[in-house]
Amino acid sequence: MLGRWATNTNSASSPRARATTTKSTAARKSSAEKPKKAAAPRKAAATKKAAAPRTAAATKKAAAPRTAAASKKAPATQKSTASKKVPPPSPLPKLLGILESQKQLGGASYPPTIARLAELAGDKPTATISALITEEAKARVLLSRDAEGKKKPPPGTTLVLLADDLQAVAQSDRLLELQLQSARKPDAPAVDLAQLPKGLLPVLGRAFKAALEQRLADRRLPRTIGALIGKKPLFFFLTDAVLPPAGAPARPATTTAPTDGAPRPAAPRGARTAPADAADAAPTDAPSNGAPAVPLAGAPAASLAGAPAASLAGAFAPFAARFDAAFTALDRVSGGNNYVTLRALRAALPDVPRATFDAELAALRRQRRYSLDPSDGRHHQMAEAEREAGILEAGNLLVYVARRDDA
Repeated sequence: MLGRWATNTNSASSPRARATTTKSTAARKSSAEKPKKAAAPRKAAATKKAAAPRTAAATKKAAAPRTAAASKKAPATQKSTASKKVPPPSPLPKLLGILESQKQLGGASYPPTIARLAELAGDKPTATISALITEEAKARVLLSRDAEGKKKPPPGTTLVLLADDLQAVAQSDRLLELQLQSARKPDAPAVDLAQLPKGLLPVLGRAFKAALEQRLADRRLPRTIGALIGKKPLFFFLTDAVLPPAGAPARPATTTAPTDGAPRPAAPRGARTAPADAADAAPTDAPSNGAPAVPLAGAPAASLAGAPAASLAGAFAPFAARFDAAFTALDRVSGGNNYVTLRALRAALPDVPRATFDAELAALRRQRRYSLDPSDGRHHQMAEAEREAGILEAGNLLVYVARRDDA
């Protein structure tokens, strides 16, 4: 047995046996490494193939926003180019044409307020203001008040005038009536001269103040406005003044001494006596405090001397009854259209002072018996006398009287 073990040991340790063992080991090692080498290229190929779609998707996704942005930007650029090629028409020529037409009408039609100009142009006041404050418009048009500041005046208190008409507008009744209406308050209807130019553009305000001072020196005011001259002249609307009742004589008659010894009623204490020549008496509406008052322009002289008894009775009749009779007669003559001009009605009641006429007519309007309407100038060209007889309210010159159906 020892001999067999020795034989096997010798066989295994022989050179041939060792060579065979080494060769078989190398073969096994080579067989194990060969699949490993073959797996490496397949893994790399699979990794590359899997990464390729992800890279393409990422590239496509990243390019998508840029493409969308470029597509979105392209129409905006085209739109901007198109708007530059065809600018919107300027509204200034249209507004200038309206101003020229209103100037031809005259009276209360020119200069119009911003609100009125926007109405005639068919635009909103804000759009009209935007068109009037451009550099192109400022060279030809003026606004009576600053419409570009933080505190913008109401469109109904700002006049729009052609630049060449500054001096004429400063001296106009239109500007005086509008400024007085804006400055007066219910509890303070009389306004100091120094307060009237406030709010106007400086160049217009200076011209307006100088025109007011000249008006007082000439004792010349609109028919709707009175003034008290003094250290601080006050302007007021005649409708705000307390006036005597309609038909009252300008001055009470004197009482002659009786020749038969019979007692005669004495004149009320403080009553004024008529002058020797009653034809020289004219209404002055002087205030009772002794301050001088500007007389009414064009006020008719009140002379009842030598008038027939029927005329005297009519003169002292209530204003409403006389006005109704005058309106009915004039409306019948004009065709029964229920439209009579203020000029004709004033002429029918020549003994009634304008201030009294306006106050009594205002009372009839409050009673819903009559209404007043303006003229649009399309069917009838108003004469200057018709404008003078009108009543200015809220920027409109009212010249027609109509009897209300619901009276």
